[in-house]
Amino acid sequence: MKRIRIFLTTIFVGIAIVFTGCSEWLDINEDPNNPTDVPLNQLMVSAQVNVAGSVGLSTGGLGNYTSLYTHHLVQRGTSQNDYAFNGNDFGVTTPWRLIYPWALTDIKKMIDKGIESESWHYVGIGQILKAYLYSVLVDIYGEVPFYDANKGSETPYPAYDDDEAVYQEVFNLLDEGIANLAKSSALSPLNDDIFYGGGTTALSKWRKLANTLKLKLYNQTRLVWDNTSEVNALLSGNDLLINEGEDFEFQYGGNIAPDNRNPAYTQEYTPGGAFNNISPYFYEIMRGINTFFPENIYQGISDPRIPYYFYNQLAPGEPAENPTAYRNGDFVSIYMFSFNIDPNEGFDQSSSQTIVGLYPCGGRYDSGTGGAVNFNGAGDTPQRILTYFQRKYIEAELALTGVSNGDARDAFEEAMQASYDKVNEVAGDAGVPTIPQSDIDTYINSVLTLYDAEDNEGKLEHILTQKWIASFGYSIDIYNDYRRTGYPVLHDGNTDNLNVTVRTREYALSFPWVSTMLEVNPNAPSQKETATYRVFWDVN
Repeated sequence: MKRIRIFLTTIFVGIAIVFTGCSEWLDINEDPNNPTDVPLNQLMVSAQVNVAGSVGLSTGGLGNYTSLYTHHLVQRGTSQNDYAFNGNDFGVTTPWRLIYPWALTDIKKMIDKGIESESWHYVGIGQILKAYLYSVLVDIYGEVPFYDANKGSETPYPAYDDDEAVYQEVFNLLDEGIANLAKSSALSPLNDDIFYGGGTTALSKWRKLANTLKLKLYNQTRLVWDNTSEVNALLSGNDLLINEGEDFEFQYGGNIAPDNRNPAYTQEYTPGGAFNNISPYFYEIMRGINTFFPENIYQGISDPRIPYYFYNQLAPGEPAENPTAYRNGDFVSIYMFSFNIDPNEGFDQSSSQTIVGLYPCGGRYDSGTGGAVNFNGAGDTPQRILTYFQRKYIEAELALTGVSNGDARDAFEEAMQASYDKVNEVAGDAGVPTIPQSDIDTYINSVLTLYDAEDNEGKLEHILTQKWIASFGYSIDIYNDYRRTGYPVLHDGNTDNLNVTVRTREYALSFPWVSTMLEVNPNAPSQKETATYRVFWDVN
C-alpha cells in the first residue's frame, strides 16, 4: 500500500488550537491561521487532514468519545465512565473546532476558488467532503449552524438550523458534487488527494463514495423517511457504490520526525501508558464468554480477530504491576461504570493493561509473548471512515427491514467476509500473519447458524453486533446504530453481576453543544439535556 508523507497531523492541530488564543476559540466563522489566498492543492490537503482528525480515535476526534459510548473502550478516572459529559469537555469542543473553523473553512475556500477558476473536480470533492462532515455534525450534535456558518464577519452569529433540513442539504451537496465531478475541469487533483490519490480513477471513487454515503444516510433515516425507491435505484445501478479496495480512509505514514503516524497510535503507544483501556464487555463478546453480564449471543464462539484488535503487554502467567480490576488470562482492563467504586480501578497499570492493537491504529499484533509498548512502531494503519464492509452491513439491514429487494443473509455473509478481509489487509501491510480462511469460515458459519435460528429482530441484532465488532476504530456509525435500533446490546452497570459497577446516568442521545459557542452567540439555543435530546432520525 502506498505510504504518503503527511506533514500536518491532528496532534499539530491540537497544539495550534492551544495557541490561537481565547478570542479565536470563540469564533467558528474564521480561521486566523490560514492565509487569505492558498492554492487549491494545499487547501485540499489541509481539509482532508482535519476531516480525518475530527472523526478519528484519538482524544481530539469524535471516534474517541463514541468508542466509550459504544463500549469499545473505557477510560480510567473520567466522568465518561458513566455517561457524563458536558459542553466544555475536550472530546466535545475539539472535534467541533477541527470541523468548523478548520476543515469547513478550507472546504469553503476550495469550493469558492474552484468555481472561480472552473476547477470543477475540486469543487465536487469539496462538496462531498462538506456533505460528509455535516452528516456527522447532525448525527452527533443534532441542530447545528449550516446556512449562516463559515461566513466570517458577514454573519458572526449563525443560527442553529433544523437537523432534518440540514440532512436534506447534505443530499443536495452530494448530487451537486457528483455533477461537478463529471465536468471538464481546469485543474484536477493529483497527488494532493490523500484519500484517493488523484487522477481519473480517483474521481470514480469519489462518485462511489458520494453514492455510498447516500445509502448510509437512507438507512439511517429509514424509520422517518420512505427511501425505498432511492435505495433500490442505488443497489440496482451499475457500479455505483464502493467496492473492495475503494474504502474511504485516510492513509497515515510511518515517520517519527515529523510525526505523520496515526494520532491514535501516537497517543496509545506513548511511553508512560495508554490513554484508553479496552472494554471488558467488548472483549468478552469477542472471546465468546460472559463472566459478569447476563448473556453473550456468541457464547462459545471465539473471534480470530482478537490478536489484531488488542495487544496484551503481559506475557502468559506474568503478574500485573498492581492488583487488577479485570483480568482474563493476560487481558487486563477496567470496567465501565466503576469510577470511584472499584477499589482496583485506580491502580496504575501502564505496563500491564491491554491496549488497542494493530487493526485500529497501527499498534502491535499480539503474538502471545507480551512486552511493554513503546513509541517506535509504524503506526501507519489508515483511519477508516466509510468502507466496503460497512456498505455490506448497511445492505443487510436494508434488506432485512424490507427497504430494499436484496437478500439480507447473503449481504450479511459478504459483510462478515469483507470485515475479515480488511483485517487481513492491515495484517499483510504490517508483515504479520494473516487469519487463515478456514478460521474465517468457521467463525462466519457459526454466526450464520445462530442468525438462521432467529426471527427478524434477532437477525437484526446479529447484523448490528457484527458491524459493531468490525467497526472497532471508527465508532460514530455504531453510536448512530445503537440510538436508532437499540443494537448492539451494551453493558449496563445496573444489570450485571458485579458489586463494583453502578450506572447513575441515562445514555446520551446526542452530544452537548459546545458551551463557549452558546455563551457568545445570541442566536444559539440553550444547552440541551443529552439524555432526552434526540436527533430527528432517532424515534425509538
